Amino acid sequence: MTKTKIASLIAVALVAIVLTGCSNDAATLTAFVDVHVVPMTSERIVENQTVLIKEARIVAMGDSGTLMIPEDAQRIDGNGAYLIPGLADMHMHTRLDWEDRDVWPVHPLNLYLANGVTTIRDFAPTGSPLTYALQWRDEIRAGVRNGPAIYASGQLLYASPLGDPDGIVRRNQALGFDFIKLYSYLTVEDFHDAMAAAKEIGIYTAGHIPYAVGLDGVLAEGMDEVAHVEELLFEFLDIDRSVNLSADEWLRHIIEAGLRQWDFSSTDFQVEFEIDHHATLTSIIDRLSAADIPVCTTMDIDEVIQWKLFSPEAFLERSENRYLPSAYLDSLQRGEEKHQIQFRGIESLATFKYNVDRWVLNALHEAGILLVAGTDAGTGGMGIVPGFSLHDELQLLLDNGFSPYEAIATSTVNAAVVIERMAGSGDFGTIEVGKKADLVLVRDNPLEDISTLREPLGVMAAGRWYSQRTLAELIAPDDSPSSEAE
Repeated sequence: MTKTKIASLIAVALVAIVLTGCSNDAATLTAFVDVHVVPMTSERIVENQTVLIKEARIVAMGDSGTLMIPEDAQRIDGNGAYLIPGLADMHMHTRLDWEDRDVWPVHPLNLYLANGVTTIRDFAPTGSPLTYALQWRDEIRAGVRNGPAIYASGQLLYASPLGDPDGIVRRNQALGFDFIKLYSYLTVEDFHDAMAAAKEIGIYTAGHIPYAVGLDGVLAEGMDEVAHVEELLFEFLDIDRSVNLSADEWLRHIIEAGLRQWDFSSTDFQVEFEIDHHATLTSIIDRLSAADIPVCTTMDIDEVIQWKLFSPEAFLERSENRYLPSAYLDSLQRGEEKHQIQFRGIESLATFKYNVDRWVLNALHEAGILLVAGTDAGTGGMGIVPGFSLHDELQLLLDNGFSPYEAIATSTVNAAVVIERMAGSGDFGTIEVGKKADLVLVRDNPLEDISTLREPLGVMAAGRWYSQRTLAELIAPDDSPSSEAE
């Protein structure tokens, strides 16, 4: 008997054992039949597979035609389509007004599902009380609300004086939030006290690099993750970190330092900058590597800023913008949008920033720093559309030297590694027996054409199957956001 035949018989026997005692309720058992699996355990395709889901877990995978499929299972015929792990946006923001159809034409939780995003990480919810984000998380887990799995920070540690940084950190954990977000405008003292509390109680920390603290200070205190590639830009600036400034004053201080130290009039300035600061970049990489600290990408912010500053009409014509709040689009048309105001008269600084961020991103990638895909979507105030923006982010990674496999890994495998560190369980991101049934079915091989991820044939989130038709209904502006999965 051949090894292949033996393996097939073992697979059949194991499935029979797994299914012993299964409920006859077809909704608890689903079989993807005749799919090419993109497991993301390595850069490969496993062809002609059947993947069996019991409730919200992958319980078996084997050759189609060999793996036993119970008669009462919901059958999803792949017809040679590709099955990939669900995607994660690891830096976004929820808002309580997502529930208001007068503000958001479609609930962004539905936009995420429709784009194959089955996990989101909320870098500071907005609304009162902040625990609405935890309520949504729990409702999604219970199957009474549509949406991706949510991991959330609580009260943002935004600017000093915090008053009671130790208390804020402890209250966030007591409420059930998953991590602490620290922001740019903290003093060394407040940052230290917050980090000391977080380390004592064992809660994950991620955020900006406070201007007063700097990268060395952040690493010395043991912050777990840097929230943006762009945070590393400020390490190339010579700034006085000892000054006591408000949030607005810090921003002016940084911009003025950049304009004073960087001469944008030279046509070779970018090349000269990279040559002059190569040693600094190498040092940054070495320190991040030694600390084993992941970095969120969020490159789409830079890309969107370029659109808004230099091609606002073309930006407004993007079809996905119909899902943004109308008040935001009106402000953009008037030239009063956040980044239009922030970079008015210094547009060259925005372009330079984008180029440096791409330079840093490439260096992080080449050095093997753990990168996770994030977009900063969800605020409604920057022009970054939830769900859709993740595909833009992945394309930007391709444009900056990532292979399709490497780009997808930032939103699957790498995301799971970070969630494991943060929450103690990162059981998603690959297609393996025992992993969560967060899956996306797409027409073509995403390792050859990543754009196929933009048009899912269906999405499974925590074992709930959403067909292509259901996904279209979920993001129809006149539809109810509580429409049920198929």
